[in-house]
Amino acid sequence: MRKANLIAAIIGIGFSSITFIITLGFKKFRNVPVGPEFFPRWLSIGLFICSAALLVQAFKTKPAGDKAAPTLSLRDQGMQRLLVGAVLIVVYAVCWNFLGFILATPLALFALMFLLGLRRYRVMVIFSLSVVVVVFCAFRYLLGIDMPMGVLDGLL
Repeated sequence: MRKANLIAAIIGIGFSSITFIITLGFKKFRNVPVGPEFFPRWLSIGLFICSAALLVQAFKTKPAGDKAAPTLSLRDQGMQRLLVGAVLIVVYAVCWNFLGFILATPLALFALMFLLGLRRYRVMVIFSLSVVVVVFCAFRYLLGIDMPMGVLDGLL
């Protein structure tokens, strides 16, 4: 497990460093306090901190002997859910422009909640629709950012 943690920490530190450097080249806008670099830059800083903590922890722990790190298997139900969830997100991204935010998002949220085991359908529908209304209103009216409307273009 120590070796796996070391490798994961080094990969995380490398990835976060590259991502941070890339954000330094993002275009700066006048009169915009939070630019497009803000969120990815802070995510890369968070990943760096977590990876550094994992690296320190890996060096502090004593070797466990011949105990191997657990392997990933497609037979594992959690791994199957992860893959189905990833496919759902890709399908959501593909449908984003055609269906639009208002139609695609509640379907994706409902499907992901179902995948995670929630079976209270009334709650799932109310939550999915509420999130879409809140996010849509926040982007359109508070931030002034238009969301893709897809087939509903011109109606709202």
